[in-house]
Amino acid sequence: MSNDKKNENYEKILNGVDMSKAYDMLIDYVTGLPTLNYILEEIKTLSVKNSAAVISVNITSLVNIETLYGWKNYDSLLKKTAETLISMKGQIFRKSDSIAVLFPASSNFIIFLSAPRNNQSINIENIDKISRRVSESLKASVSASSVIPSEYVNFNTGFALINENSMQRVERSLFSAIREAEISGLNHELVERQKISEDIKNIITHEEVRTVFQPIVSVKDSEILAYEALTRGPKTSKYELPVVLFSAADAHGYAEELEWLCIAKAIVNFNLNTSFMRKGKFGSRPSEGGILLFLNVDPKTFLEAGIIVSRFSELVKKYNLDPGNIVLEITERTAISDFDSFKNIVDELKKMGFNIAIDDAGAGYSSLQAIAELKPKYLKFDMVLVRDIDKDFIKQELLKTLLDFANKTNSLVIAEGIETQAEYNTVKALGVHYAQGYFFARPSPQFIEMIQIL
Repeated sequence: MSNDKKNENYEKILNGVDMSKAYDMLIDYVTGLPTLNYILEEIKTLSVKNSAAVISVNITSLVNIETLYGWKNYDSLLKKTAETLISMKGQIFRKSDSIAVLFPASSNFIIFLSAPRNNQSINIENIDKISRRVSESLKASVSASSVIPSEYVNFNTGFALINENSMQRVERSLFSAIREAEISGLNHELVERQKISEDIKNIITHEEVRTVFQPIVSVKDSEILAYEALTRGPKTSKYELPVVLFSAADAHGYAEELEWLCIAKAIVNFNLNTSFMRKGKFGSRPSEGGILLFLNVDPKTFLEAGIIVSRFSELVKKYNLDPGNIVLEITERTAISDFDSFKNIVDELKKMGFNIAIDDAGAGYSSLQAIAELKPKYLKFDMVLVRDIDKDFIKQELLKTLLDFANKTNSLVIAEGIETQAEYNTVKALGVHYAQGYFFARPSPQFIEMIQIL
């Protein structure tokens, strides 16, 4: 097709098109890199005599980074990735080589490598080396500068040659090579996923999870009501942070096994701690039978009604527990799809003597329904809403509303995530019953005997 004819076709297509929107589709508004469509004509000139190659870089993670850290931090990760790739020009690959994203805001980056200067075909072994160096440099860059922990981020790299076939349109040859490069990266990811599955299986088999405890303190008299049991993975491993550990277990089908292991470990360590402390000294309200243990329970665990009731019955007998000293803390960040069945299970556990707490109240998918249906004894005001509450009128009003509701329904409110004196003074003045956070104590394997508050 002649250039004149092409231009005529383009004019017809672009007639009435908002050019600013067209530009947004050609240049990535997050990284500033061109999209594949923008550089397509340029890349077509590289695929001559089987002398061009493509490297695919795809950002993946065991956790949903954007949900955890927000879109702004995720965009910052994409920008940093683009900047690092650009800095590789003239270092790892040639300055004339092109970098693009598949589409705007994409986490999939494409590097097009031109032919060697001697016009020979590109060597596959050399491309493999370049691909590995790209991945290593990106990991080092994220580790050194990103707000997002480097253990959350993985760069899957793959490569392929761009084969020109006179029987096939050049564009489709390019797209085929890109897809082949992505599949190559996926093969590396499959190997990594298999290793992760083995890691989680070994952690469960060898019971390598650790329990740390954080006190929940009475605002009225600074005495300790309870300790919340928190899980940590093996020290110095990439699974040490609970969000990574539980996300990996969930992705590989070990979530339920890990959940029950963590619950059992928490009970064992709780009993060890209490055995070293004199009766009454560690209980903020001895008349209630001593200190309480808060156990985090994922709503998905409640899907098997018979299993959860029988498992808790076994734990009560095995460890000689008083269910009245156990608070099952249900995180409501996971949507509860079947409230009727869920409520029936909770009612059974209440009959056994267990107490119920709703975690992250006010911040999840089904907060109000969970509170109304489950009638928990404790409501934990989410740490996101506590942060800087001393400076935020809206957050103060939200807490007032929750407190008013709790007082009318005989529930008790726990403000979690308190880090400063000002935050504590504010929630205390508003009438919160209990508080928790770094301001009082960081999570520790051992109990602390008292809290001193200025």
